[in-house]
Amino acid sequence: MGEHQKNKCVCHELQQLLEEQKRLSFDDFRFICDDIGYDTIPFILSNGKCQFEAWGWANNGDFFTTTFFRLEAIDERKCCATLSLLEPIDIDGCPIDICDKVYSLRTTSNCIIVDLSCFTTLQPLSPRLVNRLLPIINPKC
Repeated sequence: MGEHQKNKCVCHELQQLLEEQKRLSFDDFRFICDDIGYDTIPFILSNGKCQFEAWGWANNGDFFTTTFFRLEAIDERKCCATLSLLEPIDIDGCPIDICDKVYSLRTTSNCIIVDLSCFTTLQPLSPRLVNRLLPIINPKC
């Protein structure tokens, strides 16, 4: 498979992920409106050698880096996507480096547009990671 076909494959896979994400959140249903609590399928993008990393501003005003994203929109014709950044959180509710053990992924208002032809792999993660409730009563952060 040529490099161009691999890149189109990531674009196609993300289109399918977006369709599943919409079904998961009941966006496309007329009569079913139950809130199951999941509206995001988080994922990681890679070029085969390293994971894609982006930075943004957390809700508390601090800077963070992440490799975790939510797909907001995709343009298959141009093979580009709008992604929102998900902030990695530890079990104490504190923002962490992307190399640390992630307990939850916090949604943010940070968005970026990426050219999907730069990526060769997509790793979807559990929707249960997004805004996962902490097991403690009072977060330390």
